[in-house]
Amino acid sequence: MLKLSGIILALLTVSFATSAQVMQDTTSRKADIIIEQSGNKASFSAQTPPLIQISGAPQAFYTYFWEFGDGNYSFKENPEHVYKDKGEYEVRLQVTNNYDNGKPPPSRPQPVKVGSIDHQPLPVVEEYESEGLAMLKTREPVPDEEMVVVMSYENKLASGTNGKLYLYFNERKFKASNFKIVEVRTHHGERQVENMLLSQYFNTMTEESQWASLSSGQAGLRYFGEGDSTKRKHIFVTIDESEQEFSDKLIFDFRDLAPGQRRNIFFTFKTTPEMIKDTSAIVKIRGVFVPDERSGNHQVEDLEMEITTSHDPNKMAVSDTRLNYRTRKHKKLKYKVRFQNNGEGPATTIKLDVDVPDIMDKSSLEVLDMHPKCPICPDNVPQVSYSCLDTLFSESQISFIFRNIYLPGSRQKGVEKYDSTKGFVQYRVKLKEKAPKVNSTSRTAIIFDKNEPILTNYAKTRFKPGLSLGAMAGYKAIRGLEDSKDYFFGVAVSPYMPHHGYLQAELQMSIGSYKDFNAYEVRTPFPNGIELTDIESVTEDFEYNYLNITLVPASYRYNISRFLGFGGGVQVSTKLFEREQVSRDYQYFIEFDGGREPSLDRNRTETVQATERTTDFNFGVFTGVDAGVDRIGPRAGVRYIYQARVPHNQWMFYLMWKF
Repeated sequence: MLKLSGIILALLTVSFATSAQVMQDTTSRKADIIIEQSGNKASFSAQTPPLIQISGAPQAFYTYFWEFGDGNYSFKENPEHVYKDKGEYEVRLQVTNNYDNGKPPPSRPQPVKVGSIDHQPLPVVEEYESEGLAMLKTREPVPDEEMVVVMSYENKLASGTNGKLYLYFNERKFKASNFKIVEVRTHHGERQVENMLLSQYFNTMTEESQWASLSSGQAGLRYFGEGDSTKRKHIFVTIDESEQEFSDKLIFDFRDLAPGQRRNIFFTFKTTPEMIKDTSAIVKIRGVFVPDERSGNHQVEDLEMEITTSHDPNKMAVSDTRLNYRTRKHKKLKYKVRFQNNGEGPATTIKLDVDVPDIMDKSSLEVLDMHPKCPICPDNVPQVSYSCLDTLFSESQISFIFRNIYLPGSRQKGVEKYDSTKGFVQYRVKLKEKAPKVNSTSRTAIIFDKNEPILTNYAKTRFKPGLSLGAMAGYKAIRGLEDSKDYFFGVAVSPYMPHHGYLQAELQMSIGSYKDFNAYEVRTPFPNGIELTDIESVTEDFEYNYLNITLVPASYRYNISRFLGFGGGVQVSTKLFEREQVSRDYQYFIEFDGGREPSLDRNRTETVQATERTTDFNFGVFTGVDAGVDRIGPRAGVRYIYQARVPHNQWMFYLMWKF
């Protein structure tokens, strides 16, 4: 009995322990905000769950973004903040887990009540330098996760001003919406408006004076996009281009922005589950800042982001993940490789070994931007004593080498700005003139000083299938039909300039004719025992004219080279109508013992009126070869076709022009 009780107790203990373990495993991860306050001064820290290290990745770590509730923010792990005014503020925290397999731990906003002003405000150290407008993000976008975008705008004018802010998101080039707005937090009376009119200045100008201003270039504006940075765009052009490029927008009106004053608006975005899944794609959000409603002066800032599946500071992305092969000849792809020094000390040499796909022309390399900012190293100089970016070429790689730089480590003592430990290279390469239509992948090995390489994700570029229409015409030789003639024309649909194998559909219409012959005798004995026989000899000539339609729902073609291909497929055909005309020749004879005598006076010829009819479907299979100068242009081919119904055997000879 005691033994049985012991077994039951042991089972209950195991069951309880297992249940406790399951409950522990299912407990959601969260980050708790801890606040220590003295009057209007507060110190912030967070209690975070243990990190789940990604195997083979650098050491996992957290990054932090704090909103203090009064329009200020910090990326420090344990920031201090002094509130300027009395009141109640809501503190928010967003924690991002880098090199971690789990979800980012959420946190609940916490209130801070300021009842007295005991401390002088601390100097504000901005994370980003700007010319008036800055767009920054708290993390890279991951499907079905929240992120915060900060729009920071500053008055660079000599006097106070009113103006407008525009936020554009969800690029039209992607099928699905990538972002949705969860919340907008303003702290300086910014008011969301629906009016697209930019200001009272533009509202009161006549259309003639607006376009005169546009053509004269008097409204000097900051240019956005590629090319010469001294170029300017009119505000109307900026808004029009943004409206065409993005499907969603928010507009805000602001007032009384003092000279030198900087304000922040916080946007919480949720990335949609159906957002683009290509983790090498670059997406962007655009901000437009109109600081003076009495003029057309404005500033544009694009916030580029890379789609990720986990938060990894070492990343490679490409500007176009889907290309149109028809416009490839002058297409240039923009790549961005970003990296972060996660060490306890600075890095002085950073090498990026970038795989270059075969379809890319390495000699067309253009370095667009980099950080740390430095000049390009001179050619044929083995060693330099200053900071520069060197580029080396091998058969399948481009190596970017930062020489003699100082990039602090994220775990280095005294490093407060998290972004100071990050760097990037942005470059552009052109597709080869005769690049094959194949998908390409690129990857980067990042080497800090003499440490082991860190491999990034793959940046993938695929060509859109595209459609190629072909016009075809030819002749069919049909065995088993007398004097057969069959001329056809049709259209073909296939992918545009496929590399090797592809599917092709066709629709053909043919006009044809053929002849047939028949002969027989009708024998009628004379009555009353007369040993004579009346003979009617009939000769029939048939002539058929028809209109035929043939559908090739799918055929597989394979290009052995640019000049030769082969393939096969299935087809179904039917005659839309067939007209039959019969000509009968009647000859009469009297047959007697030993011979026959013609009855010429009875001979006659008749033609039967044409009749029209349709026929049942006829299924067939075919195989053939074709040749031509290119996959786009003229082709000539021959096919053998076998049909289920007579006539079974056909040969088809055709010419095709693909567009």
